Amino acid sequence: MDIPDLKLRHAARRPFVLPVESEARHRAALPKAPGEQVVQGIAGLAAFFSRVALYVTADLSRTSFARLVSHTAILVVVAGATALSTGGLSVGGADLPGAVTLRASPSSSEDVRLPDFPLYAGGLPLYQQTDIVRQADPFTTIPDRPRRGVIEYTVQTGDTLFGIANRFGISPESILWNNEATLKNEAGNLDPHKILPGTVLLIPPVGGVIHVIQDGDTLESIAAQYKVAVDAIVVDGAQWNNLLEGRLPAVGGTLIVPGGQKEFKGWELPKAVVRSNGNAGGVVPALGQCASVTGGGLVGSNTFAWPVNSHWVSGYPFSAWHPGLDLAGRLGDPVFAADSGFVVYAGWSNVGYGNLIVVDHANGWQTWYAHLSQIYVTCGQNVFQGTTIGAVGSTGNSSGPHLHFETRFQGDLPNPFNVLPPP
Repeated sequence: MDIPDLKLRHAARRPFVLPVESEARHRAALPKAPGEQVVQGIAGLAAFFSRVALYVTADLSRTSFARLVSHTAILVVVAGATALSTGGLSVGGADLPGAVTLRASPSSSEDVRLPDFPLYAGGLPLYQQTDIVRQADPFTTIPDRPRRGVIEYTVQTGDTLFGIANRFGISPESILWNNEATLKNEAGNLDPHKILPGTVLLIPPVGGVIHVIQDGDTLESIAAQYKVAVDAIVVDGAQWNNLLEGRLPAVGGTLIVPGGQKEFKGWELPKAVVRSNGNAGGVVPALGQCASVTGGGLVGSNTFAWPVNSHWVSGYPFSAWHPGLDLAGRLGDPVFAADSGFVVYAGWSNVGYGNLIVVDHANGWQTWYAHLSQIYVTCGQNVFQGTTIGAVGSTGNSSGPHLHFETRFQGDLPNPFNVLPPP
C-alpha cells in the first residue's frame, strides 16, 4: 500500500498512540522495514526445518535421534528470532533496535511521523488535545463593568424616565433624586414631566444617591440620612468613593451612596397667597383655586368609573414620585368625572399640571384631572359620575397628549388602579 505524500507532523511532537488492533492493521498494510524482514525470514526457516524434521522422522529407523535433532534446530531458530526482536544482534553490520519505528517515505530530509488517525466514539472522531487549535476571533467580547463615576446625559427626543433608567441600569428614582435642581417644579416637587429633549441629567454609576459633603457631615449621619448602613458607603461604594480610613472628602466633594433613598413629597394644590398693595393687603386664591364653595354639593358613591375611554397607561405608571396614572388619549378626547361631586379647582396650575380640574366627592375622596386642553366646568359646579368635564391635552409639564389622573383619600394618594374597575 502506497503512503500518500502528506505534510506530516515533526517527530518532536508526541505521537498519537493507536489501539492494538488498529496498530496491527496499519503494520500489515505498510512496507516492511529491514529488521522485520529478517525476523519473518527466520520464522519461515523455522517452519521449513520443522517440516524436514517430520519427514526425516518418518523415514529413519532411529526416530529418537531424528526427533532430537529436529527439536534442537527448532529451539535454535526460535532463540535467534527472539534475540533479533528484542535487540542486541547485528544483521549485515547494522544494529537492529528492539522497537522498530514505522516510517513513511518522506519527501524531504525532515524526520517525520505517520499521520495520526482519529479514534471514533459514538460516531464522532476523538482527537488529541494537541490537535485542537484556538481559532482567531476578530470580535472581542467586552464584559459589563460598572461605570467609574457620575456621567451627564442629554435627553433625546423620545426618551422617557423609565427608558433612560433601563439604559443605564439604575432605578427611575435614582435619576429623580440626583437631578432635583433640574426636575423640581414651582412647588418644590420632583416632576418627571420636566424630562424634555435637551435636558442634561446626572447619571450615577449605581442606583442610589449622590451626596454633596456639607460641613459637619459624618459617615454615620450620611448613612442615616439616606437610610443605609455605613458599610454601604465604605464597602459597597469603595470602587467609587476610595475613602482612606473612613475619612470623608472635603466640603463640596461628593460621595456615592449605593441604595440610598430620599423622601418624596406629594403634589399639592397651590396655596392661597397674600398680596400687598401698599396700604391694603388681602388674600387671593391661587390660579384656578375656588375662593369658597358653599355646601349642598353632590356626594360620591365610593365607586369610580374610568375618566377616559382608553383604559391603559401611555406614560408613567403610579409610583411614589408619580402619584397618579398617565392614561392614554388623543388631543381633544373627552374627560369624564370618575364619581359624583363638586368642583373645587378649575383652571391653570403653576406646579406642572397645566389645566387642572379637582372634584371633591364629599366623602373623603378627591379626583384630579391634569394636562387638559379644555375645561368645561367652573368652581362649585356639581357634576355627576360620567359628566364630561374637560378634554385631553398636553398642557403644563407634559410630553404629549394624555390624562394625568389621581385619586386622593383624606390626604393620602392611593393607586388609582386600586379603585378603578378592571379595564
